[in-house]
Amino acid sequence: MRGHVFITDKDTFPIVRDNSFWGVGIKDIPNTLEEVVKENLRNSRSPYFGMMGDILGTRIGDVVFLYERQVGFHGIYKITSEPFFDATPIGCVGEIWPMRVKIECLNYFPKPVPEDYLFSTREYESKFWGWFYRKIQGARGINTINPEATEALIELLVKMNGNAINKPSWIKPYPSKNITKITLPLDREGKVYLEDILRAWLISNIDNPNRKDLRDIFGPTEDIEWFANNVPYHVTRKNIDVLCYHKNMKYTGFPIRYQFSVVELKRDRAKPEDVTQVINYSKWVAGRLANSEIETVRPILIAFGFDEETMTKARDSDFSDRGISLFRYEVKSSDLRFEKVS
Repeated sequence: MRGHVFITDKDTFPIVRDNSFWGVGIKDIPNTLEEVVKENLRNSRSPYFGMMGDILGTRIGDVVFLYERQVGFHGIYKITSEPFFDATPIGCVGEIWPMRVKIECLNYFPKPVPEDYLFSTREYESKFWGWFYRKIQGARGINTINPEATEALIELLVKMNGNAINKPSWIKPYPSKNITKITLPLDREGKVYLEDILRAWLISNIDNPNRKDLRDIFGPTEDIEWFANNVPYHVTRKNIDVLCYHKNMKYTGFPIRYQFSVVELKRDRAKPEDVTQVINYSKWVAGRLANSEIETVRPILIAFGFDEETMTKARDSDFSDRGISLFRYEVKSSDLRFEKVS
C-alpha cells in the first residue's frame, strides 16, 4: 500500500477537500510550465524540479491523508489523476500551487488524528520514522509514507472515529479544465541538466513494465511494493535518493518483502566517496528496516560515468555478498537509457 501525506493549513484544507485536488508550489512561481522549467534551468537552486519529482512519484490509486497544520491528519482519500500543471486560482489556492493531482474522498472521518498520536506508543514511533525525520528536517509539501505508516494512520482514524460518515454533499469534482501534462527537459550533451531532473524522471518511470533497462535495475514491476524519492533517514538533511521495497507471494501464498533497493544518483561521473555514501545508506536501511538482514539490501549507484578507482572500490566493498550494482545513464533521443557496468 502506497500512501502520501499532503500538507495543508486552516485556509487551504477546506479548499482542496471541497474541490477534490491538491497542489504544490511556492510564492512567485511562474504561472506556466514552460516558464517554470526555464526558471529552474537558469537557477539550479530553484526548487521546482524537486517539487516535480515529488508529485511525479504519485500514482493513481495511492492513498492520501491531508495533514492540516496544528490540527492533524484527515482521511481517507485516493489519487485519481496523473500529476498535471494548472495555475487556475481556486479559492485561496491561487497560482502558487500549480503542480496538482486530483483526489477523491474514500472515507470521510470527521475527527482528524492529532500529530502526537503518531508517537503515543513505541510501536507507532517505529512505523512513523519517515514522518519524524521529515518534520525535523523541515517542511515538504508531499511526504510519501511507507506501507506500515499508511496502515497505522488508517487504524488511528478508525480508533478516533469508530466509523466514517457520509461524504459531505459540498465536495465537488475538480473544477478546472486548464490542464497541462508535466514533462521534464532532459538533453544536455548526453547528461541531464540537473540531478533533480534525473531523480524526478526515475521516480516517474520506476515501475514502467515496458522498460527492460529499468527492470534490470529494479526487477519485476509486480514485485515493487513501495518506492519514494528523497527519503529522509537522519535528523540532518540526509536523504536517500530513491528507496524501493520489493515483495512477492508467488511461492508461499503470502507476501514476503525480500529486498530493499537503495539508490544513489549522480549527474556526473561517480567518485569513490559516492560508493561510501550508498554503503552508509544501505547500512542504515539494513539496521532500521531490514532487521539487520544485510543480504536483503541492494546498494545501487547510478551515474553518467565511473572511473577505475570508483569501480575498484565498489568491487572491493565487503558490505555483502550481493555487492554494489553500478549503472551508467545517458540521454539518447530525448529519453534516458541505463546500462549495467561490469
